[in-house]
Amino acid sequence: MPRPTMTVDEWVATLSHLDFPMLLVEGDDDMRIYRWLQERVGNQEVGVEPVGGRKTLLSIYARRDEYAHLPVAFLADRDLWLFSGIPPDYPDIVWTLGYSIENDLYAGAELENLLNADEAEDHGKILDVIIEWFAFEVEEYLAKREALVDTSCYTVVPLGKTQMDEGFRDNRGFRPPNEEFYQRIKAAYQLELRGKTLFEILTRFLSASDREVKHSTFGLYEIALKVTPSHELMNRLMKEIDRTIAEHTSASR
Repeated sequence: MPRPTMTVDEWVATLSHLDFPMLLVEGDDDMRIYRWLQERVGNQEVGVEPVGGRKTLLSIYARRDEYAHLPVAFLADRDLWLFSGIPPDYPDIVWTLGYSIENDLYAGAELENLLNADEAEDHGKILDVIIEWFAFEVEEYLAKREALVDTSCYTVVPLGKTQMDEGFRDNRGFRPPNEEFYQRIKAAYQLELRGKTLFEILTRFLSASDREVKHSTFGLYEIALKVTPSHELMNRLMKEIDRTIAEHTSASR
């Protein structure tokens, strides 16, 4: 099968010779989640492949007329388009409801219930700081300045602290974001704060060296995917993928 390092031309050439439905996704970092989706979509013949990032995914999508015979679903994270809006050029792409697929996974799983009372208190304090910083970064993005949304939570709030690091604050040129915008993200943080950051903050507590029962990020993925009785947001993605493939199958006949 294709590899994520393939060029757009190579992907298009490969798809033009395939004869079974495909689900194309951005990168391989989240393949544990994508494989779970693959097992549960209605069409069990669907192949799932990461293409190496959103830019590549969108470029392959733009050339879909070159493999029009093949039913293909595209799954992509909204990322910062969650705040600026998705361009109108991608009507058939299945977009996450939240910032990323990790957000959709996190928001429906109640993983924070794994925290004990003391952990939950400090988790809430750190979360508030991270949300404030993230709101600042989104404002930078909307103002067409560089937004460093992938900064580690440990850089913003060092281990053992619950406040923003002063050195980081000064070096980043941080300033408090608009209060209304901050409150918007805070109210919907499970969907709007970057998903990888949400999991990083949670594992900061659940994988602590002095914790009797530890959970890794991938362990939390498994809990969210396999233990959650009815995962509404993940079910939504499966239905959208099924619908897209079914529509393309009918259109290609």
